[in-house]
Amino acid sequence: MLLSIPDEAIANQDLSASDLLVELAVALYQTGRLTIGHACKMTNLSEIEFQRQLAVRGIDIRYQPEALDDDLLTLRIGL
Repeated sequence: MLLSIPDEAIANQDLSASDLLVELAVALYQTGRLTIGHACKMTNLSEIEFQRQLAVRGIDIRYQPEALDDDLLTLRIGL
């Protein structure tokens, strides 16, 4: 998908194209419209880097129950 935003719409906002993508991805993640994986792909950030962007904004990470099960299994195997 190609998204075109007129330069005038963000003039004087001191936002680069990558900054704008991060802001959009964070907003979509916060409203539940993007998963963290899709947000990372959209912004070209690693999961840790995207999580830092969420933390800076005080946004909680949505932890999926199946992810918890996977993590608990990993911990049991590793112990």
